[in-house]
Amino acid sequence: MLKNITVKKIIFLIVLLFLPQIVRAETNLAVPFTSQSPFGNWYEPWQNFCEEASILMVDSYYAKKNLDQPTAKTELLRINRIKENKYGKSFDENAKKITELVNLFLPWEAKTISNPTLEQIKNEIDNSRPVIIPVYGKDLKNPHFKNGGPVYHVLVISGYNEDKKEFITQEPGTRFGLDFHYKYDTILNAIHDFLPGFKTKNGEKIAIFTSPTLDESKSYDGDSDGLIKVEEMKYGSITWLKDSDGDTFSDGDEVKNGFSPTKKFEKL
Repeated sequence: MLKNITVKKIIFLIVLLFLPQIVRAETNLAVPFTSQSPFGNWYEPWQNFCEEASILMVDSYYAKKNLDQPTAKTELLRINRIKENKYGKSFDENAKKITELVNLFLPWEAKTISNPTLEQIKNEIDNSRPVIIPVYGKDLKNPHFKNGGPVYHVLVISGYNEDKKEFITQEPGTRFGLDFHYKYDTILNAIHDFLPGFKTKNGEKIAIFTSPTLDESKSYDGDSDGLIKVEEMKYGSITWLKDSDGDTFSDGDEVKNGFSPTKKFEKL
């Protein structure tokens, strides 16, 4: 009896060994979606909020927060204020500026990758890290875009389907952008960094890889208030304002003297 059981176990293990490995055809991260115009108003500033929307979606993903329309509107305007506080008023930001904005002011990290390959992007997704990409929008051939699409556009890659050879994206340029599929070749061909003068079609092939782990950026002091990024996160102070509670003292000076940077005249 024992001999029969042992033989059956051996046969079972041999069968398992030679069975083809099951590979998931589709992988998609749970990145919350918002269009760049949550309430369907495609006039300014919403018409040029694809960068803000892409940043917000990844920020919400790492923070494990959902995005309803009112929240998305509020947060898009907040990110725009951060951007304008740093760079002044602008409509389009290249990959370097998007990366810098994230690393200076947000509780996650980003880096630019030149000439990203299909395998590199898929590897990021396999490791639960969404990818932000700048593109020449007209090369996307998105049927929901007006006038063939924008010259410059930014979106998030959240997954891929290997059987269909498609990326799954969170496409902020349309209200139909949740889990929007683009062919691998379409995305890889469309990737171009922003160039002024409507020359984005000739822009560098570049992508923004993201991570929830703070490495280099943890010691950045984006608002020059005397607190580095990890300290701002610890005390809950505003990363892009020197004086979070409006009491005329910088956040760093308040902490140095034992006071809360977020509550006026309150001891830590």
